[in-house]
Amino acid sequence: MNRIHARVEVLTEEEIERIHRATLEVLSTVGCRLPHRKVLDRLEREGAEVDRASARVRMGAELVERALGALSGGRRTSGDERFQGGVLRDGRLRLGLSTQANIVDYETSSRRRGTTDDVLRGIAVTNELPHVGYAMPVVVPSDVPAYMADLYGYYLCALYSRKPFGVYIMSPESGRQIVRLARARYRGEDVRIWYLLEPNGALSYDDFSLELAISFAESGQGFCLGPMAMAGLDAPVTLAGTLVMQNAHNLIGNVLAYLWGQPGGWSGSAHTADMRTGTCLFGSPNQMLIGVAAVQIGGWYGFGSGANCALTDACTPDFQAGFEKGASALMMLLAGGGFGAQGIVGADQGVSLEQLVIDDEWAGYLEHALSHGIEVNDETLGLEAIRRAGIGGSFIDDEHTARHMRTTQWHSTIFNWDVFEAWKAKGALDTRSRARARLEEILARCYPPELLVSAEAKAEMDAIVEEARAHPERFEVRRYA
Repeated sequence: MNRIHARVEVLTEEEIERIHRATLEVLSTVGCRLPHRKVLDRLEREGAEVDRASARVRMGAELVERALGALSGGRRTSGDERFQGGVLRDGRLRLGLSTQANIVDYETSSRRRGTTDDVLRGIAVTNELPHVGYAMPVVVPSDVPAYMADLYGYYLCALYSRKPFGVYIMSPESGRQIVRLARARYRGEDVRIWYLLEPNGALSYDDFSLELAISFAESGQGFCLGPMAMAGLDAPVTLAGTLVMQNAHNLIGNVLAYLWGQPGGWSGSAHTADMRTGTCLFGSPNQMLIGVAAVQIGGWYGFGSGANCALTDACTPDFQAGFEKGASALMMLLAGGGFGAQGIVGADQGVSLEQLVIDDEWAGYLEHALSHGIEVNDETLGLEAIRRAGIGGSFIDDEHTARHMRTTQWHSTIFNWDVFEAWKAKGALDTRSRARARLEEILARCYPPELLVSAEAKAEMDAIVEEARAHPERFEVRRYA
């Protein structure tokens, strides 16, 4: 067998069961806030205790476990299944993106608000990076009206992205118009748009997020779960307490998914906060521990899971960034979990296209190690080559070397493999400089990106965007309590 066999776990079966029982106690005694009439009506019919004045809901264990049983079938995933279903599927390591407010230029150590041009540059780059499997607008375009920035970002991806893509949907009206754009873009194909349902605080959701989730579900689209409990802020500072809070949000979401006919899931994207500053930490050792625990708990419920790992708190691609990203990325691969979004500078300080190029490179490194492993058979043992070379011989010109060297070795496009003198002769460039050169080569060749839709489809999509621009009042937040 030619793959790595190690599995990483941090929780025992008994500890996972204790977290589960503690979560059920929280949901049945403390409850949660769900300020949406339709949600409260349905939960009350299902046996939950509902206080309409405060929108407080207490969910009994029977309702929660009925929902989980219906969504997962009561089946738990093994360590091998988690490994095969994690980031490394079919021998390929796939990365995703997020949308940041700012763009960071490593060349000048500067940060500014993102623009439409930055979104287009991001699309051109992600189209060319082999390990980016899922795209998003890399920044919120600040040069369009704020109320339709998510809609416009989706529009640009729909015109130019060769990768599957999505956006963070910020309002019910944006959601409706994005569905229209998707139908124009994919013309006759069965396409589904997903809304990411997140809490707005400890055990609390807002009414328009709930409205988006159920309106998507009821219109034939869907919603998925994305809670991010933060140790010390909206969750207990202890990691076990944080996992209880993260689990509570996931179970609330799964109950709603069950009631609205959506697939279940478990998100492990919890974080810890720096208690000295209150800032979110992306690269701390706790992030690895939370991530591995998340994969285990999700598997215990029968769901695949990911966590916000392979990230860093460093604001430049230095040793800290490489160490934090590499350590937690490898840990999550061995646990069988998914990564956080790549290209991010620090803890959501912005996005850097140079960083994205670097992230794509180390993804290739890890993909090679974990998907290739060491294949042992008559051909790879190389006995005939050893006999030909004999004692003191060389293998550099042997036919066995020629047959296997391209598949056995991984070759980097930006990491240094030169000796010191050759490295110095080539300009003594560091990884950031070589990533910058790779970025400039991609942009020179691929920017602006190629239009991928017909003139007819583009005209229809243009009309949707212009209609939205002309009616800002439609994007005003309504109350759904």
